[in-house]
Amino acid sequence: MAENEDQICRDRDFPLFRFQCESASLCEFLANFFPQAELAVLRSLIFFWLGMVTSVWGAEQAATPPESIQVHPGFQVELLHSAREEDGSWISMTFDDQGRLIIARDDAGLVRVVLPTESSPLTVETLAFTNVLKHCRGLLYAHHSLYVSATNTPALYRLRDLNDDDIFEEFELLRKIDYRSRYGHGTNQILLGPDQNIYWVIGNDVSFPEAFDPQSPYRDPRNDWALPHPHDAGQDNRVGFLLKTDPDCQTWTIMAGGFRNQVDAAFNADGELFTWDADMEWDAGLPWYRPTRINHVVSGGEYGWRWGTGKWAEWYPDSLPTTHDTGYGSPTGLEFGTNSDWPRPFQKKLFAADWQNGRMLAIDLTPIGATYSATSKLFLEGAPLNICDLTFGPDGQMYFITGGRGSQTGLYRVTYVGPHSPVEQPDITESQLREATKHRAVRRELEELH
Repeated sequence: MAENEDQICRDRDFPLFRFQCESASLCEFLANFFPQAELAVLRSLIFFWLGMVTSVWGAEQAATPPESIQVHPGFQVELLHSAREEDGSWISMTFDDQGRLIIARDDAGLVRVVLPTESSPLTVETLAFTNVLKHCRGLLYAHHSLYVSATNTPALYRLRDLNDDDIFEEFELLRKIDYRSRYGHGTNQILLGPDQNIYWVIGNDVSFPEAFDPQSPYRDPRNDWALPHPHDAGQDNRVGFLLKTDPDCQTWTIMAGGFRNQVDAAFNADGELFTWDADMEWDAGLPWYRPTRINHVVSGGEYGWRWGTGKWAEWYPDSLPTTHDTGYGSPTGLEFGTNSDWPRPFQKKLFAADWQNGRMLAIDLTPIGATYSATSKLFLEGAPLNICDLTFGPDGQMYFITGGRGSQTGLYRVTYVGPHSPVEQPDITESQLREATKHRAVRRELEELH
């Protein structure tokens, strides 16, 4: 509970009310009337309602203007496109080999966006034959192919343009998925690993795929309840997991699991993998609640999410702990600044988009032993700014899209306009860095023994 009226209005634990409550008395009323756990649920319901409203009135609305977005000093945000009714609501994106964006609509189908230049405006083109792909939460252009995670179809597809006419003539079904939705936690983003393999991020409403490698580093998750609580009756042992496959998708290896609904993942410059897992809103305020959190994903890692009271405690010897807790939120896009044209301190940060709270965090990761510690700061925020995905383009700038649940979409670009050489304060000594590198090398050697 806030100690004074000013703090009530500024409290970042209640971001929904931060931009709607102008008076301290109203904010104090809300904070007193609703316990913290009920506020989390209330906030989720209101955002769901707002999504429904905007889906009906979307044609009369426009994306949030840049002047309503607060961004880290030295950066500027541009609104490149405010989606029209015929454009739909956008949820995921990838750059192709010609520097064009391929974007998935919330309901079905894909569009291609050619970015504006000094001599030509931005264009949006619907891609032929793609309406059969429904609610594609993951897109990756790699190996001269477009990989598509079609959540509501549900399967992984590979699309190829065989004659360079800008039409994907070949639709190849790579793997069907057993997706039995409880809360929409299906197949999510796809990313290219430093080993050139494909990594698929999958939520906890999906069963392990058929014909996955039985010697996968992660396999056979169990609830391990000695005394199940009646609250958790009827729930199975599905968990979120990370799946690796080769470019032709002939082998399927489950790398790690025990997540709830991690929407995206990202590799840092050292080839280490991170994800941002969701919380369970119903558990807010209860002893087994755990907040949204950044996880360092290692081969064979068990991260302990289970239904209700069955969550594994961090002190379990076979459950890996959080790297960084981030409170209430709805994690979506995740990307390191490695390929950006930004100053070096920002190239090392992990940028994390929060759909619910209309914000993006910049996360600093410091090597420690064979893993990392982390801190986070606000990078940008707006109201509304329901970010679904972000990526860095061939020009080294950040691009992100808002949308989802039928809401208004905007395509934005973030560029650095500050000093060319900001001072970088080292957060670790050279000897500590060498020691951490050595520990990670030993861990990877051990991982080869799975």
